[in-house]
Amino acid sequence: MRCIVADDEQLARALMESYVAKVPFLELVASCKNGIEVNEVLQNEEVDLLITDIQMPELLGTDLVKSLSNPPLIIFTTAYKDYAIEGFELNAIDYLLKPFAFERFLTAVNKAKEHFDSHQEHQDVSLKKDYLTIKADHKLYKVLYTDIKFIEGQREYVSFHTPNGRITALLSLKKLEEDLPSSIFIRCHKSYIINKQMVSTLEGNALVIQDKSIPIGQSYKEKVVKEVF
Repeated sequence: MRCIVADDEQLARALMESYVAKVPFLELVASCKNGIEVNEVLQNEEVDLLITDIQMPELLGTDLVKSLSNPPLIIFTTAYKDYAIEGFELNAIDYLLKPFAFERFLTAVNKAKEHFDSHQEHQDVSLKKDYLTIKADHKLYKVLYTDIKFIEGQREYVSFHTPNGRITALLSLKKLEEDLPSSIFIRCHKSYIINKQMVSTLEGNALVIQDKSIPIGQSYKEKVVKEVF
C-alpha cells in the first residue's frame, strides 16, 4: 500500500517514517509537514493510505480530508481526544492518540490493509487477450481494448469510457495499469490511463481524445510523449 505520513512536528514525522519502514506491505510515497503539501502529492501520485495529524497549521487534517473528492484510506493521529468523533464521521480507518507505540500503529495499518484487500478481492473486471469483461449495472459487458478511449480512476472504482458511453466497475487503476497490454494503453496521470491510438493532440499538459481533454501528470509526461507521439 502506497502511503503518506503528515505531521507538522518533525520528530513525529520521523517516528511515523520509522514505523512505516518496519511494515513490509507499506511503501512511503511522501512525508509532509502540512495539509497543503499532502494535497499537492495527492494531485500527482496514487496513494492508498494517508496517516495524518489533525492539528496542523494552515489546514487541519480533518478539513484536508473533507476537501478531497476521492480520498485514500485515512488514519488520523492527534494528541487531543476531542477530535475522535469527527475523525470517525469522516470514515477514518482508525484514530491514534499520541503518543502511540509501534504495536498500536501496526494494529491501525493492519485494519487498513484488510479493508484494502477486501476491495481488491471483489473486482468486477476480467481481462482476456483482446477484450475485457465488466460486471456493472447487473449486466456483463464485453469491451474490446481497441474500443476503450480512456479509463478514469475513482479510488476503488474505475470508469471505462467507450463510444457507447461510460461503464463503472470495482477495480483499482493501479491493478489495471499492471495488467492491460502496454502496446495499447499507457498511464498518463494518477487518475487516467489512455488508449494511445485514440490520442489526436497534445496541448500543453493535456491530451485530446475525441474532444475530451485528459491531463498529463508531470512524472508521466516524458514517457507519454515518447510513446504516443
